[in-house]
Amino acid sequence: MSEQSVYFLAQSLGFLSFAIGLFAFYQKQDIKLKLWMAVLCLVNAMHFLLLNSSSSAFCAIVSMVRNLITIKVRSRWVMMTFMLFSIAGAFSIQRLSEALGVMGICVGTYSLFMLDGIRLRLGLLTGSLLWLGNNIALGSVGGTLLEACSASMNAVTLYRLYSDRKSLEQIRI
Repeated sequence: MSEQSVYFLAQSLGFLSFAIGLFAFYQKQDIKLKLWMAVLCLVNAMHFLLLNSSSSAFCAIVSMVRNLITIKVRSRWVMMTFMLFSIAGAFSIQRLSEALGVMGICVGTYSLFMLDGIRLRLGLLTGSLLWLGNNIALGSVGGTLLEACSASMNAVTLYRLYSDRKSLEQIRI
């Protein structure tokens, strides 16, 4: 396969990730969010491998497994195990900017294991912004659009969750 074909395929997967990410971050239910994020991470891993970023691909695979496990498990010990795997991604960093991806996965790991609702989305927003920096530096068009829009969708969902909470509080009064 030519270098140009590989690049086109990588960017195509990045755009697929973009679409999946928009759908994922629109979810109000934490379980649906985590399931779609796992699918997103699988596609991202292939995308990053084609862009020759093994560190980012490794982080995406760890994130995929982590997202699935956090649906059923809320344990500090399991979280710490995933943090160690996440930090291990730093050993394969080829560019300094890839450290942003490693930081992003650490923030996401803490958020997915320890937070829910609005605080979960705030943590994921922070992680998205870190991944945004990584994707810009890698030249990932779809990945950059994904994280920019994921951050935006996350903000919209944060507003929706906050509005729902405010409505419930007004009903109780």
